Amino acid sequence: MPKSNSTDNALGYECCQCDEHFNSLSEFYKSYSSFYNKTRHLPICKKCLIRKFNQYTLEYNSTKKAMQRICIAFDLYYSDDIFDTCNNGNDSVIVGNYIKKLNMNQYKGRTFDNSLDEGFSFTGEKSASLNGADADSDEQQINPKDIENWGGGLSAIDYNALNSHYKFLKDANPQCDSNAEIFIIDLCYTKMQQLKAVREGRVDDYNKLTDSYRKTFDKAGLKTVRESSVDEDFTVGVNIETIEKYTPAEFYKNKQLYKDYDDLGNYLERFLLRPLRNLMHGTKDRDFEFFVKDEGDSNEYDDEE
Repeated sequence: MPKSNSTDNALGYECCQCDEHFNSLSEFYKSYSSFYNKTRHLPICKKCLIRKFNQYTLEYNSTKKAMQRICIAFDLYYSDDIFDTCNNGNDSVIVGNYIKKLNMNQYKGRTFDNSLDEGFSFTGEKSASLNGADADSDEQQINPKDIENWGGGLSAIDYNALNSHYKFLKDANPQCDSNAEIFIIDLCYTKMQQLKAVREGRVDDYNKLTDSYRKTFDKAGLKTVRESSVDEDFTVGVNIETIEKYTPAEFYKNKQLYKDYDDLGNYLERFLLRPLRNLMHGTKDRDFEFFVKDEGDSNEYDDEE
């Protein structure tokens, strides 16, 4: 529980992780665990709990497993249903949102004991050990294909980190050649070592690995965000749509351009509107090319005969 100092109120409550003192319990999350009866709050401050959650997320490569690990460590009730409602993609607020849900009436008083009673297991499946069967070992969970691709001697967490980062780099660089592929594999190994350094608290090694990763990444000329290909995405239909969005095809600066491209207007004027006017108004307008000649009439076609 948060340590309190009754002789010196200025010290207030102390976080078990960072040893920082707070004047109010508002800096600590509430708890229903009997381990913290004195204050009914967790012994770790909110900032440190979130930092611990982020560390577990890197270690397990999963926010769900990270939340499960937090619940195990601090005797909090865990439920997949609650987690799914809080997992909105923003890792920085998952912990706070999750614990707030635990304060709802239907979850009050529940601890991790209730999760075990409901058949919790760290893998997220019903625990086989509750029926007397042993859970699969870490070695048994390793895919033989991972050993073939990355080599042996690594843990399941390491293989997950390698596969995850490989997929990330390949998705962002789909057109990479065999030379870039070599860099990608090296970057995956470096990223795995970075995560191990974080888990083991080796700050200097992490900084060295980060610098090595950055240099290799720059040398490889890779991207972290996939760029749309003109040949792939800018099709004829998209091209026309873009042009019409900014310069609609039915409007032209030169109003006479394409005014009667197929000469349909001229045809209607000569052979539909002209005879119609003659019929309505009694006029005798003739077509300049096709008409019955009167005596004395001549046209340009007579000269050609």
